Amino acid sequence: MEIKGIIFDMDGTITDSEVYARGLAMSVFAEKGYPVSEQFYSRLIGINRASGIKVLSEKTKDDKISADLLNLFTVRMSEAYRNNQIGLKKGAVEIIEFLRFYNIPAALATSADMAKVIKSFNSNNMEVPFNTIITGDMVKNSKPHPEIFLKAAKLMGVNIKNCLVVEDSHNGIEAALASGAITMMVPDILQPTEKHLNQGVIIKKDLFEVLDFIKQHVNL
Repeated sequence: MEIKGIIFDMDGTITDSEVYARGLAMSVFAEKGYPVSEQFYSRLIGINRASGIKVLSEKTKDDKISADLLNLFTVRMSEAYRNNQIGLKKGAVEIIEFLRFYNIPAALATSADMAKVIKSFNSNNMEVPFNTIITGDMVKNSKPHPEIFLKAAKLMGVNIKNCLVVEDSHNGIEAALASGAITMMVPDILQPTEKHLNQGVIIKKDLFEVLDFIKQHVNL
């Protein structure tokens, strides 16, 4: 196995946002009369806004109501970023610095939009540390479709089979597997499924372990 490029998800992988986002979203939905379970919420993890509206409309039965709920959630999440309530995952800075130092191609492939990407890093006193960024509004098909990872690999100029995708969500893992990438999960609020384990998904507990793995499989 030779890794020539790394593709990261953002929320729950690089930024420590998923637990906060889940609590906030469930609170917002309940406040407006549409309570959801954690199991239902898990279906919203790792997908873009358009797909989120579609899923949420199973509860609201109205796309406009679903869009309004997501808008309110986005406003309140933005407040959390402004108040520096969303930090980076342990090991994020170290892995970013390592990849930069050795000039290893790295990309961010997130279902979020660019405004959120910028907020996520700026609130941690950082410029966005990736030259290649694919956001949810830059692809036609949201995760679990592999388009976002295939596009990231193409922009980096690296064969997807030599790319390591680091994800925390089931939708992201499905997308990475479908793309043909080396697929790794760092569990956050979701744990790996038996299906994913049987499909050879690599499991690491944090980004420090991911960094150790990269060091073993890249040609420095």
